Amino acid sequence: MAETLDGLKVRIRELEKEVERWKSQVKSVRYGLNWMDVPEAFDKDSEDKIPILEEVAEKAVDAEGPLTGKPPHVIIEGDNYHALTCLNYTHRGKIDVIYIDPPYNTGSDGFTYKDKRFLTEFPDGQKVPKEHPLRHSYWLSFMEKRLKLAKNLLSDKGVIFLSIGDDEQANLELLCNRIFGETNRIENYIWESTFRPDNSSPILRRNAEFILCYAKNYKKISYFKGVKSNTEGMPSLTKAKEKLKVISFPAGSVHTLLQNGTYKKGIKDNGRNLKWELVNDVEVKDGIILSELVLKGHSYWATKEKITQELNDGTEIWIKSEAFVPYYKKTKESINRPTKILDKEIVNDYIFSNAELKNIFSETTFSNPKPSTLVSFIADFTDNSSATILDFFAGSGTTLHATLNLNKEDDGNRQCILVQQAEGDNNICENVTYERNRRVMCGYTSISAQGKQTEVEGLGGSLKYYKTGFVGKHQSKNANDADKVELAEKAGCLIALAENTLETIKVPKAAKGFWQIYSDNAEKKKRYTCIYHNGDYGKVSDFVAKIDELRAIDKKSKFMVYVFSWNSPDFFENEFDDLKNIEIKAIPKPILEIYKALNG
Repeated sequence: MAETLDGLKVRIRELEKEVERWKSQVKSVRYGLNWMDVPEAFDKDSEDKIPILEEVAEKAVDAEGPLTGKPPHVIIEGDNYHALTCLNYTHRGKIDVIYIDPPYNTGSDGFTYKDKRFLTEFPDGQKVPKEHPLRHSYWLSFMEKRLKLAKNLLSDKGVIFLSIGDDEQANLELLCNRIFGETNRIENYIWESTFRPDNSSPILRRNAEFILCYAKNYKKISYFKGVKSNTEGMPSLTKAKEKLKVISFPAGSVHTLLQNGTYKKGIKDNGRNLKWELVNDVEVKDGIILSELVLKGHSYWATKEKITQELNDGTEIWIKSEAFVPYYKKTKESINRPTKILDKEIVNDYIFSNAELKNIFSETTFSNPKPSTLVSFIADFTDNSSATILDFFAGSGTTLHATLNLNKEDDGNRQCILVQQAEGDNNICENVTYERNRRVMCGYTSISAQGKQTEVEGLGGSLKYYKTGFVGKHQSKNANDADKVELAEKAGCLIALAENTLETIKVPKAAKGFWQIYSDNAEKKKRYTCIYHNGDYGKVSDFVAKIDELRAIDKKSKFMVYVFSWNSPDFFENEFDDLKNIEIKAIPKPILEIYKALNG
């Protein structure tokens, strides 16, 4: 029976109310990760102040060996939030690969969180046990702030890898989807972390961990390097789900098992439903198709660009029979993309990593570091032997060790930046992170369990050590002129890092408090960073004279001149009229404004 008009009106009003209710929910309830944001407390002296980096000159390493003359590596001791804040000035958009191994938040791994609300009750922060109601909220609040800063550091083609265990893997993936974008997710890799899993559980023997991978911009990632392939197999280009396509191969580019002669165009019978059509007549001589080969079939190679790329990469195209089915063969120098489950023979496990570290120190200094082979594999995913690599949960320093090994293997120029807190009475950063890599670079004596000593030669190279610090007597929002002057003076390390000129040039004692000069470690065509940071310009002429002195040593050197001035940088240009290869930059406002923004 048809509804009455009044009945229909009532249904319409009810449906309208239902639609409005759903609209309201769509606006307020979104799919994704939600948690109670817990404000993090920092030391009272550092909260809301301007962070800077200060070099610890006595810890610099300059070792002879195969890696001498390579770009210098950097270790930063301090809270990684403050270090990332500094790097957001010096390395924004410059990092190619980030690898981190954050606390897994297992409830027994010692993860500590300084809750701003309860700092009076827990002045040193509190360890977060498994049953804590805010356990996941603490961890997510901690990670979110750091990953947002890390994202800014990635280059357009940059990628980030995050090691994680079962406890937070799902949460971390949702958090990364929010920060980096779900479309920039590359993969959740699995690696066999122990070949001898714990047998204490009656339910499961856990022997694997995860490595999440995200791109800054997925569309700009052409491919991952993966591993070299030695396969001799020849897969067919036929794929039933693909539409019929016409593909062509240049004359002389296709190998064949056919006898010499001319082969006429037409549909070829291969005994299967998916037949290929030879579009043109072709001539074969001595195992090569001399003519251009044009085929029509269900192929997943669709474009001329794809075929050109494959041929340029060394891929061989084969026709085995008169069915004219095309096959391809990767040569021994071609590459396979990394699979989701990483090959255990390549990445190794914790047993290997513990032995590797103990071999360097002759004692146990750090439990279960990541294997250097695993991190080498990750750092080399993108085929870039000059990559800048960052690890801001550095732990025992495996990432730098892996970078040194990679540079030795392929004569690369990768540069590594590590960040690690002091942590505890033993100061992990100084006594493990730094000391491990100092020994690898300078050489060390390995002592076996039986007491046998073996001398291990160093790889060479250079290393700079910095600590996070803070400038000024006031919070950033209330910084006065004195704070700004102090910032300008202490900004030298930051500006030198930004320009990748980390060698301090000795200047006259009279220059102290007025100017600083840094250079890179190139033998010729050096790059210099020159900073005049005092509001008193009475020593500018001495500053210019020193630059001219350095320029006379190698006239092809380049000079970046930063001037602390409220005036335009043009104000100083006349001071350098007679000198070439000089670019003048102003420093006070950019640094101060960036730090104000980063610290809210």
